[in-house]
Parts: sequence; structure tokens; C-alpha cells
Amino acid sequence: MKKKRQSLLACFMAMLLPAAGFSQVTQTEMTFQPDGCRGKDAYVEMVNGLPAYASNNYGSSSQLLAMAWTFNGIGGTTGFLRTFIDFTDLQSIPQGTTVNYAYLSLYGVPTSGANDLGSYGSNACYVQRVTSAWDEATVTWNNQPTTTTTNQVTLPGSNGVQWNYHVIDLNITTLLQDIINLPPVQRYGLCVRLQTEVYYRSMLFTSSENTDATRHPKLRIGLNYCSASAAARESDDHRESPKHPPTEESPRLDVSGKSDNGLKAVVKTNLSSSQISVDYDLPQDGKAVLEIVSYDGALLKSVEVDGVKGKHNKIILLDAPLLKNKMAVLVIKQGNNRTSSPFLISQ
Repeated sequence: MKKKRQSLLACFMAMLLPAAGFSQVTQTEMTFQPDGCRGKDAYVEMVNGLPAYASNNYGSSSQLLAMAWTFNGIGGTTGFLRTFIDFTDLQSIPQGTTVNYAYLSLYGVPTSGANDLGSYGSNACYVQRVTSAWDEATVTWNNQPTTTTTNQVTLPGSNGVQWNYHVIDLNITTLLQDIINLPPVQRYGLCVRLQTEVYYRSMLFTSSENTDATRHPKLRIGLNYCSASAAARESDDHRESPKHPPTEESPRLDVSGKSDNGLKAVVKTNLSSSQISVDYDLPQDGKAVLEIVSYDGALLKSVEVDGVKGKHNKIILLDAPLLKNKMAVLVIKQGNNRTSSPFLISQ
């Protein structure tokens, strides 16, 4: 199914780029916050003196841990824990897509039996890119995937905060770009581990299995689906084609690769709330229409929106007919100007 979604998104781009009157650079914001059924996260553990722990799987745990501690009370000595998280819908994004921004949010726990003693010394962590395959239901310390330190990101320590330590909008843009530059089948997610794996240090977050859906790991990303050079090239091809001669409706691109007709729109998808938020900016007064079009060109929804010059926001609820689609294209039209953004509807 994930390969099918990737193909559909590629179809969007093939459909959008030659279409007269469409902006050649599509900007889209997506939010991923999967639940226990769709999420993929787990921690792994090893305890010196107790080798069985290194074969345990914690893929169904409601918590995610990065920790270095002692386990003398159960017959072991030192032990270490690391966390792995994979937002699998990233595989739907075409390879090489430009990542404008990527923000990771992890949410603390109100209490925990895993460690109620706090942390001593810095518990700052690294967020690293995973470089080999792993399975939530079978991953253990013994078979944990490999990682790379390239463009790793520092996750700040809690500075003595034991419970409900939330890390909101940690900037992992460069790290995420490294992932999107890979073929989809080589995107394996993220690892969270202590910078200093020396006891007594711990960091605890909620997993996608947690009963509080607002505390599931969340990733918010902004994407450009076409580079400035590619957009200019596609625009030139379009204007010179005998099949598509130049028209007044066809927007020209500025040096950044964006349409210079002044009409801009960004669609923000929240896959857990069945709605999209559209920020749009109109260059003039006049009738404005928002459309949602399926990947095969069928009109799914058409709404007249505020046409006053300036910036606006429109919330669109995704009703049952729309939710039957995995992906769609949002179009804003005003007079001869229009812009478009593809987006995911469901995971």
C-alpha cells in the first residue's frame, strides 16, 4: 500500500507540472502523528549480567526510553536503553523532494514504573538517522539497526525536570532531508539515544501506543515538490511546446521558482484530525475558489472562499467521500491565476 501511495504522489507531479495556469513549485505541510495501529516505535535494552534482556522486544510499550542505569537489584550490573521511531508514511514522498522544514515533537510521561528516580548528570540525547531495516515487533538490543552520526541532532536535556518533559518542534530539517534523499525503501527512521551512556541518566517519552493520543510522537514537515531549476525548465518546455502555446493564463516563475502571479497557498494536513488547514494569500480582490481534486482529475470539493486581497485561512473538514482517497490536490483559483498543492489525506 505504501508503494501505491508513492506512485500516486508521483502521478500528481506528472499531472501538475504541464497543466496550464498552475504554479510549478507546490508547497505542502504535512503532520504525522500515528496511533498504535499505524505507528512504528520501540525501545531496546541490555543489562550486563542478565543476557536475556538483550533479546526482549518492547514494541508494544506505551513508553520510549533512552537510559543508562544500574540493575543490581535484579542481579545485573549496568544497563542501557535506546529508542527507535519510524514515521513510515515518509516513504510516500518522492525521492529528492526539498524539505523546507521538519520538526519533531516528543512528549514526556506524567509518571513511570520504568524509572521513578529521575536523572543525574546531563540526559541530553542524539537523534540519529537509522541506516538498516528493523521491525517493531521483533527489534531487540541484539538485532537493533545501525545508525549514522551524520547530521545528527541534539535533543536538549531536561535540566532536572523528571515528569512531563516535552520536546516540541525540535528542528531536524537537515536530518530529514538526508532521509528523503534516499529511495523510499531505504528510509528506516530515527534513533534517540543518550549522548553520554553513563549511569545514572534517563529520558522518557510516550510512544504511539500511549492512551493519550495528543502525546504520540509527532513529525511536522514542509515540502517543495520541485526545485527552482526544474520548475524553470518545466515552465520553459511548457511555453515552447506547440501543444501548449504561451497564454496569458500561464504563470511565469520568479528567480525562486515560484509563480509570480502573486497567488500563494500552503495546505497543512493533520492526518489524525481528518481536516486540512489552508493558508492562502490573494494578490487582488475578486472571486476566489478552493477546489480539491483527486489524483485522476475528479473534482471532490469546490468551495467559494474569501476573495479579499491579502492573507486568509480556511479549514476544510475531510468528509466520507474525501476520506476514500489516499491523496488529492488542493487548488486555489482567482481569475486567471491559480496555484496547487498535493497532499496526503490518510495514512
